[in-house]
Formats: sequence, structure tokens, C-alpha cells
Amino acid sequence: MASKKEEGGFGTLLAVIAIVAALGTWMVISPGYLMKALTAEREFSSQLGGHAADQWIYSKMLSTSIGQVKGIASSIKETKTMPTMLKNWAQERIITTWLWGSLIVYRANMLVLYWFILMPFTIAATTDGFWVREISTFRFSSQSPIRHRFGVLISTMTLVSVCVWVVLPIPIPSVVAPLAIVAIGFATWMWLSNMQKRI
Repeated sequence: MASKKEEGGFGTLLAVIAIVAALGTWMVISPGYLMKALTAEREFSSQLGGHAADQWIYSKMLSTSIGQVKGIASSIKETKTMPTMLKNWAQERIITTWLWGSLIVYRANMLVLYWFILMPFTIAATTDGFWVREISTFRFSSQSPIRHRFGVLISTMTLVSVCVWVVLPIPIPSVVAPLAIVAIGFATWMWLSNMQKRI
């Protein structure tokens, strides 16, 4: 019971640190840097999946972020009454928020694209893992709890890594998206194929 409380406290501490780090980054990062990061992200995407993949992802991003332009314009107008230094900083934060959100949406759509591309692999891995487990019920052999736990650990680490990748405001090669899908497929197979026969 104490270990669970300690794990919960450690998770809360990490969440607080992450929020503080994100807020601190948001306060100082420049719109120009985020624009360069988004441009680099598109170049990575084009190199990995081709120009058509980048265009699809970029069009989805634009359709989401273009609706926020009106809100940005009205927010910028509201800062005109502020002192000059504060006004400039506030306007930069507004643009920074929009660009950072656009980068997050771009990566999320990239993940969706590769999810659909690699869906046959994930379905095949899941199905194979299920039938491996079903066949093992007719054998005099025990499932491996270590491998089962390893599959859970891989899936958890992959999901956490994807969440971090999506929000990091730095250029990261787009290979993260397909690798994450493949890792989830492998983890699901490992988890299912080594599930205990009796639950």
C-alpha cells in the first residue's frame, strides 16, 4: 500500500515538474524558433513519407488552426492598451501559443496518418498474439509473466514517449511516429501472447 502511495506521489511530482517546465518554456520561447521547428518538422515528414504525406498532414493542421486566427487577432487588439514592453511580450505569447499548438496538431495528425498506414501490422500482431495465447491453453506450458509485464512496460513507455514527443517544441525526426506504432503492435503481441491462461 505504501509503495502505491509512493508511486502516486512520484507521478504527481513529475506532472508538476512537467507543467512548470512547459510554462517556463512558453514564457521565453520565441515565435521565430517555433516557426523554424515547424518548418524542420515538415522537412522531416517529407523525407520520411514523401511530399504527399506532408501535404495531407499540413492541410489537416491548417484546417484546425485557421479557425483560431480570428481569436488571435482579437486577442492582439486587446493588448494595445498595455505598456509597450508588456504589449510586445503579450503579443509574442499569443503567436507562440498558436504556433506551438499548430506544431502539436501537426504531430498528432502525423501519428494518425501512420496509424492508418501501419494498421494492418497492428491488427496482425494483435490477432497473432490472441491466437498464440488461445493455442497455449491446450498445452501443458505456463505463460511467461515476465514477458507479459515487459509488454505492458513497453506500451506504457511508448505512450509516455509519444506524449512527450507531441508537445516538445524542438525539431524531432518524424520516424518517431511509425516507430511508436510498431512498438505498440509488438507490445500488444507480447502482452496478449503471454497473458495468464486463467484470469
